[in-house]
Amino acid sequence: MYLPNLDAQARVMMFAPHPDDESLAAGVFLQRAVTSGAAVRIVYATDGERNGWPQRLLERRMRLRENDRRRWARRRRAEAIAALGVLRVGLAQVQFLSLPDQGLTNLLFDGCHETLHRLALAIGTWRPTHLLIPSAADTHPDHSALAVLLNMVCEDFLPRSLAVKRLEYLVHGASGSFAQRACDLPQSISEVEAKRRAISCHVTQVALSRRRFLRYAKRPERFALSGENSGPCVDGPIRSFQRNRSHLRLEVAFALKPLHAEETSLYLVGQDISGGRRSLRVVLPARTSKLDLIDCGTGEIAGVGRYLGDKFRAEIVLPAHPFARDKSLYLKLDRRVWFFDEAGWREIAPVPSRTAYPSPGPAAARELAVA
Repeated sequence: MYLPNLDAQARVMMFAPHPDDESLAAGVFLQRAVTSGAAVRIVYATDGERNGWPQRLLERRMRLRENDRRRWARRRRAEAIAALGVLRVGLAQVQFLSLPDQGLTNLLFDGCHETLHRLALAIGTWRPTHLLIPSAADTHPDHSALAVLLNMVCEDFLPRSLAVKRLEYLVHGASGSFAQRACDLPQSISEVEAKRRAISCHVTQVALSRRRFLRYAKRPERFALSGENSGPCVDGPIRSFQRNRSHLRLEVAFALKPLHAEETSLYLVGQDISGGRRSLRVVLPARTSKLDLIDCGTGEIAGVGRYLGDKFRAEIVLPAHPFARDKSLYLKLDRRVWFFDEAGWREIAPVPSRTAYPSPGPAAARELAVA
């Protein structure tokens, strides 16, 4: 992959999950865009208001009320505007959507219709030529969830006449699938220094993690073109997958961890055959068993699959009928103990038309019932 050359006709729109991601992920890229004469717009999904421990440290209070979080949100927005000033991006080029911080994954599970329309309106109104978005492989739940939301918007809501190049960036985690596709952006000493100053504008964030944040100024920025095949699945426990008209088959392998979650859940998000959004949850057992697919919105059983294996390695066979075959499907395996995910969301491409597939084995097929 080659990074695009920007010129005065380019229109660069960046979606940042939180104030500070503009500098951490794309401080050099944004400087290049401004220098080239390209139009630039930054859209912040959240205000970062639930960033509790730095707020407790700086404000010397343990209990945080809603008024405290709103005040923190205003402070983080002001820091973002200051950082963008260092990168030569003006206030008129900034938009804050104020979606719930640490709540973007829940928006995915709740149908996300209104959120998708807001994102689509922001993109369709401004009509970018280049779109900078988080990678779905990012291990921060807000980053990966925003990536899925934006991919859904680009797939289903934008006019075909809008030709836009999507460039993904990764802030958290060391995704092998992202690394396979990513390309480094060369950077000069002066660009690195400007990026360092922009990061330092986020006083609330460097208060607890100054060294970690400033390391982002030294490492090269990396971007991957959306839609490029990442090859074999190399992130997290999901080792391989196969999707066809009747079923979804996954191979998973779990590493032994000193601390582990009370339960392991598999989430699936996509479009159903009626055009609506659907989210399903499956709790994985530790031995061969049937699997109930629970609708995250209604709590009802949407289908039954099969888990074949043990707590270290297994094959998972699920019915494909709850989702439209011609639309992408997103899945994530969640066994978090702390805040960050073990791996982000994985996109599974639509089922190709007129393609023959082997059917699942007899034992698995008997379990592929749909409610």
